[in-house]
Amino acid sequence: MSQTEPLAELVKSKQIHQIAAWEADTARFLRFSLGEETTGLLSLDRLVEVIKVRPKEILPIPELPEYLLGIANRRGEAVWIVDLFYLMGATPLSQRELVPEVCMAILVQAEEQAIGLLVEQVSSIEVYNLTNLQPFPAQTLPSRLLSFLEGYFVDSGGNTLALLNVDTIIEKVENLDRESQ
Repeated sequence: MSQTEPLAELVKSKQIHQIAAWEADTARFLRFSLGEETTGLLSLDRLVEVIKVRPKEILPIPELPEYLLGIANRRGEAVWIVDLFYLMGATPLSQRELVPEVCMAILVQAEEQAIGLLVEQVSSIEVYNLTNLQPFPAQTLPSRLLSFLEGYFVDSGGNTLALLNVDTIIEKVENLDRESQ
């Protein structure tokens, strides 16, 4: 046995540990867009499914906050549809001159039902190192918006990708549901 063999094994072992450490600090995210100016991420851990939704088929419910568009049908189940455009500071769907004929709803699980987060398009699944998550400086965004974001990543093209705080969005919808009972 030569002396280079133990050294090669040591190098291989260190590489495996480095890869394992990198994988432990990474997570997979669904990338979505809210038009040309806003791109966001949602952790795949929170994802139930993605469905197509026609905005004109969302049943509006009177006296709801502006961020709740109404309910949509998902295989016979009523799903609250949240206007993620509104929550993320983009032009709300209800105020757009041109409303897309079809949008995507990212379904996340609340206590008893799924909630649909309406977005324009779902792009891809991406992996980011969690140690690269940056907080938004408080003065850069309205405080209302900051509560719905965990921070941001910067992709390889230099684009800022806002990471949704799904728990805050779910809590907001569930609190409204409890208040109405």
